[in-house]
Amino acid sequence: MKTRRAFTNIALSILVLTASVACASESQGRPTAFPTDAPTSTLVPTLTETPTPVPTSTMTPTPTMTPTPTLVPTATPTYTATPIPTRLAQLPALNTTGNVVVDWSYFYLTRKENLEDGSLVSLDAMVAFQLMDRGIHTETIRVLGEDITIFYLRVQHDFDQTISEVKLILTGFFGAGLEVRNVPADGSTYVNIHERKANVLLEPWNLHAEWILPPSQREPLFEAMRLDELEEYLGELPDQVILLADHPVIIRSDTWNQRYLDMERISASAARLSPFFAFNEFNQMVGQTTMAHVWQNYLAFSSDIPADLVNKMVFSAEYLVFVTP
Repeated sequence: MKTRRAFTNIALSILVLTASVACASESQGRPTAFPTDAPTSTLVPTLTETPTPVPTSTMTPTPTMTPTPTLVPTATPTYTATPIPTRLAQLPALNTTGNVVVDWSYFYLTRKENLEDGSLVSLDAMVAFQLMDRGIHTETIRVLGEDITIFYLRVQHDFDQTISEVKLILTGFFGAGLEVRNVPADGSTYVNIHERKANVLLEPWNLHAEWILPPSQREPLFEAMRLDELEEYLGELPDQVILLADHPVIIRSDTWNQRYLDMERISASAARLSPFFAFNEFNQMVGQTTMAHVWQNYLAFSSDIPADLVNKMVFSAEYLVFVTP
């Protein structure tokens, strides 16, 4: 009985063991202490597009600076002419034909044309002036729609016991704000001068006659000076000096078209003729200016200059005459 029971127990043990083995998963690969799971199919990775970051500049470390006050930006400096000190010229002893004394009130009509009815056609005059300083001044004006820098001398004239400052225009250049030291190198750079001594009789009619000759025949009597040379010459003049300037005041109307063309093309002509010609808003020449007629009335008819033009008179110089002792 015991032997049968033992046999039955062995049979049951074998049956349980067999069932356990049948339920277990089959081990694969290298034997391990524990069974491993069967491999599964590997997923193929997909590319995911991501934006590439823009490279940034690498900052180079710099030494730490001691803080300083922030400067406030200022406007770019422009050239400002040095103020020219006043230096009034003294009058040398000078006479002309008929023992006429030449002083600050002197003038001579170098050309005067009248029609049969007595009306004035043209008038040129040589006028005496007192230098107020020894420099060349500048100013920008508008002529025929263009900016022109004019170069002038500060002078005075005695208008029949009325001393008035006069702006004596020498030349000019197209463009604004030019100075003696930076003007273009062309014919407008030159100013014609004549030098003489006070002990030689002044004969303005002869000087005018020489001036209207062809330029090649003027050279023994007139010298062309650049503006910078003239500025240096002015500074070397003695205290006693009288200045005379010759220029048309009333201009024949049959020459106005040519004068207009000259003013359009030649900056020196535009500068010197600007006080004497008037234009409308369309830049059409409409006649001569009030300034021209004030000079005409003073020179030809001994009229007083208007009170509102005292110290505002303007004249021009085709050439300059310097008389020294």
